[in-house]
Amino acid sequence: MTTPPQGPPPPYGEQQPGQPYGQQPGQPYGQQPGQPYGQPAQPYGSMPPPPFGAMAGTDQVTLPNVGTVTVASIGQRFVGRLLDFLIVGIPSAIIAFAIIAATASNEADRIAAGESTASGSFYASIFAVAGVLFVLGILYEVGLIATRGATLGKQIAGVKVLRIGDGQLPGWGPSFLRWIIPAVANFVCGLLTLLVYLSPLFDSSGRRQGWHDKVAKTIVISVK
Repeated sequence: MTTPPQGPPPPYGEQQPGQPYGQQPGQPYGQQPGQPYGQPAQPYGSMPPPPFGAMAGTDQVTLPNVGTVTVASIGQRFVGRLLDFLIVGIPSAIIAFAIIAATASNEADRIAAGESTASGSFYASIFAVAGVLFVLGILYEVGLIATRGATLGKQIAGVKVLRIGDGQLPGWGPSFLRWIIPAVANFVCGLLTLLVYLSPLFDSSGRRQGWHDKVAKTIVISVK
């Protein structure tokens, strides 16, 4: 049987007879141009999955080994910091003031009685108190965050610190980095410490990481 002669090809852009409208010649039905063969077409209106981090329009992030968690709010972080100050900061300040005041009074009495002249004991007491506060800060904030992910104040406020890379507890290294940055800022200028604690407001990633969080690669989540 002889094959009937075929007519000239249709003009460019014209649909082939029997071919679904919009389908390119030689392209499987339903396949998008440039899409690998066998991959299902993307449903209309669907969006690609968000990158690791904040989900669009929410306060949630995905962490490895943990799943979807809610980022702690600025209010929760403030309450946790305030409670830590009430639990540790105020008692430490009272004890430090009492020690320094007692040392200064004793030094003044000895000078007035002619038993001695001014010495460096007053300054030595200041350095001793600073050393005690430094160790206390290590034991309280660094130690508790490293091993539990939260200080007492953070636990009451319902927040927890995790490593953003694997969702695990921070450990000693990241916890120390997270603590030392505001501590050094406070040593330089008290306003710098406030700026560090307010830095989560400047994070555009949606994770509300402060500068100390970014250096330590940690994130603060809500556990309420």
